[in-house]
Amino acid sequence: MCNKCNKKHYIISYIYQSKNLITMKTKLIWFLIATLCFSCKKSDRAFIQNTDHKQTFAILCIKNNRITKDWKNALLRRKSLEYLDSLEKVIKPLSKEEHEWVNLITSKTNYWNSIKDSLKVPFGDIYISDTTFVYLGYQGSDDGFTYKHQTVCLDITALHKVYGSAKDSVNDNRIDRIFAHEYTHLLHKEWMRQKQLKLETFKDSILWECVYEGIGMYRSMSKKWHPVNGKLSKTAKHTFNDLYPTFVNRLTTIENSEELSLEEKRNLHKNLSKAPMHKKWGALPLGVWFALEANGNDENLVHWIDKGPNAVIPLAKKYLTREEKLIFEETFKN
Repeated sequence: MCNKCNKKHYIISYIYQSKNLITMKTKLIWFLIATLCFSCKKSDRAFIQNTDHKQTFAILCIKNNRITKDWKNALLRRKSLEYLDSLEKVIKPLSKEEHEWVNLITSKTNYWNSIKDSLKVPFGDIYISDTTFVYLGYQGSDDGFTYKHQTVCLDITALHKVYGSAKDSVNDNRIDRIFAHEYTHLLHKEWMRQKQLKLETFKDSILWECVYEGIGMYRSMSKKWHPVNGKLSKTAKHTFNDLYPTFVNRLTTIENSEELSLEEKRNLHKNLSKAPMHKKWGALPLGVWFALEANGNDENLVHWIDKGPNAVIPLAKKYLTREEKLIFEETFKN
């Protein structure tokens, strides 16, 4: 929304969700509307135009020291209505540190726009909107998450709380990795929709989350987790000594159980992807295994992404070691 003319100039971007509607006339209309947006007083949007029609917007979802409807809507599936109604009434100016995170993020949109094509490589020929929105808000708990099909959400309060000052040099690269992680989730959701993948069982949903969060982890994990000369890094190898037994125990238990209670499912799912890095028993192994498979060329991952949840079992058989490998292979013989 442009603050001066109160018009949703970006709405034309949705036209690009259908390949059949991309015409020269449409592109001309888009250019004229984008030009109109530049003529308005600078608002809370950071509009970046690349050499083609791809666009990335950073949108501050805080106005008059309160969250906007956009941020509330983005949190609807993550927070209770009671919490959101309360949050909507909170009047909270951004702190100096939060402003610094906003400045860092808005300075990144041009770069993020330029890497979207490379992030898409593992997903083959799926189509995704060329326009991406980056919502900036606060008090949503997670540092990053996605909303619908073309929006990455970044919580500036959480970013400061977890990672410290935006001016810390390490955060310059970290915020790029966080964006890459969340944009990869947007791509994967589109892949799932366009492939019409259905998750029928609890096992399906667990295996899917391993892959979904694993490919996101591949994009966001720091160098210490990446393979060195085609082998596990020291950090990954040490961590997997403790993590592999959990991975095997959880998946073999699911495979061997005819019926699980809600409590049992909750316990089996725990720490799959929402946990400290060294405890992410599903996401971290898959992330590292994807890095091993890619070996510097993300086209090598298309084969695995196309398998969907079925990628987990053969990857585990390939990379698990010692007793865990034997137990896993005995359970998953086919």
